[in-house]
Amino acid sequence: MGLGDIGAPMATRVLEKGFPLSVWNRTASKMTPLSIGGARTATNPADLASQTTILCICVDSPDATKDILFGPHGVTRSANSMVEIILDHSTVSPEFTRELAMQLSSHGIDFLDVPVSGGAIGAKAGTLAAMAGGDADLLKRVAPVISSFASQITHMGPAGAGQAAKACNQIINFGNMAALAEAVALASAYGIPPVRIPEAIAGGFAESNISQEYQRSLKADDFSPVRFLIEGLVEFYAGRIDPDYRGKLGILMKDLTIALDMGHKSGVPLPGTTHFDSVFRILQSPPEHDREA
Repeated sequence: MGLGDIGAPMATRVLEKGFPLSVWNRTASKMTPLSIGGARTATNPADLASQTTILCICVDSPDATKDILFGPHGVTRSANSMVEIILDHSTVSPEFTRELAMQLSSHGIDFLDVPVSGGAIGAKAGTLAAMAGGDADLLKRVAPVISSFASQITHMGPAGAGQAAKACNQIINFGNMAALAEAVALASAYGIPPVRIPEAIAGGFAESNISQEYQRSLKADDFSPVRFLIEGLVEFYAGRIDPDYRGKLGILMKDLTIALDMGHKSGVPLPGTTHFDSVFRILQSPPEHDREA
C-alpha cells in the first residue's frame, strides 16, 4: 500500500522477483503499471487484506497509516483478512511505531518497522538500505521479500528501533548535503566549478553516495532530488533564496522534526541538525519580505 516515488519501484521489484503481488493505492491510476505487469489490485485496504499474508506500507504520514489500518475500510476491518505480518516502510517516529505494534498485536497481526534509505534510485535498482525494528526471527521470515528491493537489511532492535535508526540516517543524509553545499559555495567563490568538488573528493574520505549522486546529476544535466537540495542551499549561502523551494520540502522537514523530537526526549543535543534544519525551514517558508520580492 502506497505507490509513490519509492513505493511503486519497490512493488515492481517484488513482482519482478516472482512473488505474487496485490496492490492498493489511493490514486487508482498508479496501480495500472503493476496490474499490467501481473499484480492483482484491491478496491480498498480491507480488500487488500483478504488477498495477502504479508502487507507492506509505504505512505507519507502517521495519519495515512492509521487510516489504512484502522479506518472505515482499513486492514483491521476486513472480515476475511489473511494478513499475518505488516511491514511499515514509511518514516515515522519510534513512539508512533511502538504504539502501532501494540495495536496490531491486539488484532493478531505481527509487525516490523522497516524504513528504507536510498530514494527512488535505490528502490529501482534494488539497492535500498533497510533498517528493521521488531522480532529478529520474524525478520528472517520476511527477508526474502525485503531483499527484492534492499541490498542491505540490518536488524536494529525491538519495535521502533528501525525508525530510530532511520532518524539517525537522515541526520547523516541531510547533514552531508548541507556540508557539500557549503563546500560548493566556498569553491564557487574561488572560481571552482561545482562539478570539480565531487570529482576532486572521489576516492577520498569526503566522498559519499550524496557526492556521487550530485556529480552524476550534474554530468547528466538532470535535476535529481539531491541536486535540487544542494543547489538550493548553495543559493542560500550566496545570500539568495530561490522561490522554487517554497513549500516543497515537507517530507524532509517531517524527517528532521522526528530526529529533533527524539533528541529533545532523550536529552541528546543535536546542534548540527538544529542548524541545517533552520536553513531548510527558511527555504521551505521564506520570510515575508522575501515572498514579496
